[in-house]
Amino acid sequence: MPVYFAFSDESGKYKKERTKKFISKNPYYCRSAVLLEAGEWLNFRNTYDGLKRDILGVDSRQDIKWSYIWSLFKHFQKKESLSPAKPYYALRGIPLDLLVEFIRRVLQLLTDCRSSRILFTVTFNEKGIAAPKETSEIVEQHLQHVLDVIESELKGITGSICVFFLNPEEPRLEKYQKEAFATIYRQGFSEKYPHIKDSLNFELSPQSVGAQLADYCAGVFNGSLRLYPQSIDLFRHQLWPKIPRKKNSVFGCGLTEIPKERKNRIVLKGLIEKIFRAEENKYRVSLEEKLRFKK
Repeated sequence: MPVYFAFSDESGKYKKERTKKFISKNPYYCRSAVLLEAGEWLNFRNTYDGLKRDILGVDSRQDIKWSYIWSLFKHFQKKESLSPAKPYYALRGIPLDLLVEFIRRVLQLLTDCRSSRILFTVTFNEKGIAAPKETSEIVEQHLQHVLDVIESELKGITGSICVFFLNPEEPRLEKYQKEAFATIYRQGFSEKYPHIKDSLNFELSPQSVGAQLADYCAGVFNGSLRLYPQSIDLFRHQLWPKIPRKKNSVFGCGLTEIPKERKNRIVLKGLIEKIFRAEENKYRVSLEEKLRFKK
């Protein structure tokens, strides 16, 4: 029986009632899901621990989140002293570029896994794009879409089963997630999702390679929507090839807006086009510089 694991995490926040300050800090609420066959997950885990030691020189038990890089950058920028109580204190002496390179290597390993698939969902917080909805409703729609795509990916693999994991969140959001899953379950879970184990599981990021992968993917996607160059580079080259497609399109399949509305889809497509244009412009400038150098 082919066994698969799916790990999901968030980047950004969502509220029904949003202030300008909240929107400025959280223009997007993104979720990722990483799907991986159990055997490849096992091989990945062993290699991942080695990368931490070889590239960063840290213990394999050291948790490394995407947000830690930004937190360290802000400390360095403000020339602040770093408290030993911070979870990223052990990373303080590592160049930020090296931390980004570590994540690039990790995501490339994921891309190289034959079975890997990476899913993204996003809710736009900016007023005037999507009508405000209850947080519980938004959480349920994110979760349902991910389950739908995972089921679609596995239905052609005879006897396959997927175990789904979420990162523990703050109590209120975790409560919404559990309630959302219970609602989906009552609607006939076993009939609709025969290839997904009928239970919701939570994994602690520091002890879960899969949870850390989902964290990187969600953070990179959020950063790409904000047009951060390093995020765009990782998204285009390490993540984009592994996004599931339907009729040769990622939209509405491995990459979708929540709620699923025409206006939101137009915004999402526009943002993805900007990401690709930013990458193309970067390549064009780089090529021009190389040609000038050769002259």
